[in-house]
Amino acid sequence: MFKIDNPLANVLSKITDIMILGILFMIACIPVITAGAAFSAAYYISFKMVRNEEAYIVRGFFKAFRENFKQSLILWLFVLVLAGAIVADYYIILYSGMAFGTWARVVMLMATMYAAMGTAFIFPMQARFQNTVKGTIKNAFLVAILHLPAAIIIMLICAIPFIIIYLLPQLLPLVFLVGFGGVFYLQSFVFLRVFKKYEPQETVETAE
Repeated sequence: MFKIDNPLANVLSKITDIMILGILFMIACIPVITAGAAFSAAYYISFKMVRNEEAYIVRGFFKAFRENFKQSLILWLFVLVLAGAIVADYYIILYSGMAFGTWARVVMLMATMYAAMGTAFIFPMQARFQNTVKGTIKNAFLVAILHLPAAIIIMLICAIPFIIIYLLPQLLPLVFLVGFGGVFYLQSFVFLRVFKKYEPQETVETAE
């Protein structure tokens, strides 16, 4: 007899929640400028999902979206400016006609990787800790370098949907439905393990 609390039902329920989270994230990102708040809200919900604390995903998502909107907007603008600066640097190296040694390209590649890992921690920290914009950015880059293995795992998780699409392009519709929420969910296990070092027991406070 089918029971609502059996393992299969729990797995299907979790997958459904992950799909809903991904859809909410995509909808919230449509204006582009709201992407920062969408990231923060998505991590806020995925943290609750991992800790089995989630209740109403839609209500909780938009509540976190509203509460984090202002600060997340500033953080998102920072990420866009940083990304723009990196793209501009690569353009200069590749197309300016100026001679750049191998060392310059290696340094640029390493700086790009560090920037990617640091920015990957920004919105999860915004969702998990109360802090200033400056404090969140500083802590994100500091925690990324202090927990380098975890940061690398975070980046690898981001790559999973692209690898699946490359190897099995026929799974694109499935990846589209589950990919965003799945990445948030898997990353949350890593983020929460790292953040636990900065949280006294169950109390959430700044990482500074």
